[in-house]
Amino acid sequence: MSKITLMKSLALLVVALMAVAAVAPLSAAPAASPAAAAPTPNVPGNLLANPGFESPYGKQCCQTDFSQFQPNTLIDEVQVPQGWLGWWRQPDSSPEYPSRCDLKDAKPGCMSWHRPEWREAAPYANRIRSGHNAQKYFTFFSVHEAGMYQRVSGVKAGQRLQFSVYMSAWSTQVAETLISSGQQTMNLRVGIDPFGGANPFSPNIVWSKAGDSYDAFGQFTVEAVAAGNAVTVFTYSRPVYPLQHNDVYVDDAALVVAGAGSAPATTTKPSGSTGSGGSSRPSLVSPFPDTTVDPKTGNILYVIQPGDTAWSLAQRFNTTISALAALNKDKFKSMEVLRIGKTLIVGKVKK
Repeated sequence: MSKITLMKSLALLVVALMAVAAVAPLSAAPAASPAAAAPTPNVPGNLLANPGFESPYGKQCCQTDFSQFQPNTLIDEVQVPQGWLGWWRQPDSSPEYPSRCDLKDAKPGCMSWHRPEWREAAPYANRIRSGHNAQKYFTFFSVHEAGMYQRVSGVKAGQRLQFSVYMSAWSTQVAETLISSGQQTMNLRVGIDPFGGANPFSPNIVWSKAGDSYDAFGQFTVEAVAAGNAVTVFTYSRPVYPLQHNDVYVDDAALVVAGAGSAPATTTKPSGSTGSGGSSRPSLVSPFPDTTVDPKTGNILYVIQPGDTAWSLAQRFNTTISALAALNKDKFKSMEVLRIGKTLIVGKVKK
């Protein structure tokens, strides 16, 4: 072997040894462990499956169509954790919920309604309250009416149940900030269907009052009495303005038995006092919380609260803006202007 050939061989050997030395420590060293996250709070007697919205996440529905990109085209699938499902008001299900406002026949003040995108909050730790994951869903430059739900069996009729969950909203027109601004309200709330139904628009659902928790997790709680051996819990959001970012994060839910009670207040119709004729007449009871019934007319009455809008009231009372306007035509000239403290007719109870 010539001197030149020997030197080339030695050089190649050194390069090979250097490469091995550089790779071997990385492949042999154990993988770095992620920082230990706070465990999901252990709520005694929690009846929910996967209360911490932990992985794995799977596709619920809705194949994305990349052949065209329109305002209501999904960018991602509807991805939810085991035990939970997403629900939403379908855009274009009626003229009041248009998916597009750039058409010639769009009404003044039109707001686009989109189906949210659902995905896991990880790896963004600031969007997870505890554990390793949380549910995230959002819309861009549009409004939505949506949330999560889970049906729970194995309860007993007459049990008073309490459902609580932590939610956080990020709503802003500025993409470069993590601080919410410009949104009137996200209308966050939670509900229980005492009958175990899966319809988020059912009048049977007992809802908490709507509120907000921007850029930090806040707990929302509601109680209801089970009507049978199953109930369904719901979360809810409905932003007022179609800002660039309308995001909702959901984590750490719990459904526990809080006590015992009689039949659900949403369906109970107690007997009234016995008249001179000896017959008993049932009292008129509203199917909606925070409402009263006019005994003479059967009208369901609601006092307008801060944050209420025509849109939010229509969905809350399972009706439409036009129907509310018709019921209140003698009292309100415009459903777009709602005065806090005024009484609104939101429905009618059959006598």
